Amino acid sequence: MESSNLVVFTTEDLKSLTESFHEKNLIGNTQFGKLYRGWIKAEGRDVTVKIWDEKSNSITLISDEYLVVKGEVQFLTHPAMNGHPNLVKVIGVCCDKEVRGVVYDLNPRDTLHNLILKDELNWIQRVDIILQLACLLKYLHTQDNPYMVLNICGAHIMLDWDCNPKLCDFGLISGGTIGKINTIKKQIPMPIDYADPFCATKDGYRETGCDVFSFGVVLLGLISKRVFDAEKLDKPGYILDNLVHCWAKKEYRPNCSLVHKSLIEDWGYNPEDGATITEIGIRCTEFFPRNRPTMKGVVEHLQSLLVLQRLGDTRPNKREKKFHADYENGHVKL
Repeated sequence: MESSNLVVFTTEDLKSLTESFHEKNLIGNTQFGKLYRGWIKAEGRDVTVKIWDEKSNSITLISDEYLVVKGEVQFLTHPAMNGHPNLVKVIGVCCDKEVRGVVYDLNPRDTLHNLILKDELNWIQRVDIILQLACLLKYLHTQDNPYMVLNICGAHIMLDWDCNPKLCDFGLISGGTIGKINTIKKQIPMPIDYADPFCATKDGYRETGCDVFSFGVVLLGLISKRVFDAEKLDKPGYILDNLVHCWAKKEYRPNCSLVHKSLIEDWGYNPEDGATITEIGIRCTEFFPRNRPTMKGVVEHLQSLLVLQRLGDTRPNKREKKFHADYENGHVKL
């Protein structure tokens, strides 16, 4: 692996951390496996355990699961990424024949997928989550060799107890130190609902615009309190009728808001903000990538929201600013 500081866990270690992957500790499913709450008893430390499931439809296309683990660790431990406030911090790996997994230094509140429909997240928290995600993608896309995540979705974003988003799955990532996307990854579909439909018309197309589209779906889901339910896929017509971006395109009218009525009643909500953030989501999910904004443009538009200006929070959060400053000054270390 890329860092000698990583702890090497065994299958039995991961079972011990998660009470044998007990259902009560299951946070949710990812495209390639599962997320569990874990506990390192000796350190009194809450962690997240992610395992790759060999039965996953996506993982069956990959001949060597070890390469998936290696790619994720390579990305997360690189000095330009290690310590970023919106990326999970990996503390150990397991590459046994029985289990492939990683352990993150994170006590999660839940996944964004599980929280979108709930009243636990108010308007200001949802806007802050959107801004932080936008800043992360802007950072990834503006590297000398841009990264493409390519499987951004609510299930791959965990929130800490301060509601800061943490991206936690990188099974399709390419660019940067990972290199160009390979043929195998091009064959693996992006998560349903968050997948760029333009990709279906252009075989092999994978650009940063795919991430912009997925981000737009996250945004629209957060403000409208809508999420795709994969368990209902067997129902006729369910997919088209319930894809968040398809619903949004049907409902959208210029200068209108798709913000859920319960959020409109929240403190800090402003009708002008509702219309602005709705338009950002609609533009991000345009069919043709050339019509979508860059993530840099998205961040600039989000920072113009009245609620952020009134709170004096029109720039990335302090931790992200500190991370950027430390990295530029050579102070970020593995």
